[in-house]
Amino acid sequence: MDLSTPLDPGGTETATEPALSRAELSLTVRTAVSDVLGTEVDDIDEATDLGNDFGIDSLELMDVGSRLEHALRVKIPVSDLLEARTVGDAVDLLARRMGRAA
Repeated sequence: MDLSTPLDPGGTETATEPALSRAELSLTVRTAVSDVLGTEVDDIDEATDLGNDFGIDSLELMDVGSRLEHALRVKIPVSDLLEARTVGDAVDLLARRMGRAA
């Protein structure tokens, strides 16, 4: 998945009409994490604890957040990034931000 191109370049999607299923959102998060950490997407699942499993630091976490903001066109406060311990937590957070149930 290419995270360099934002979703919905025409701007037709709204916060109440998300373009992604949970599986697609999960893949987007896993791809951003794998790109930042230099791992394979398949090495990361929703149970992955980024701190314990990969030792992600705050700069890497900010990079993941920036990639997700760009790809999903959604603002992610730093405090939310710090609260998401697992990839699944991040997916849940983004699903709420995008106006859909997790």
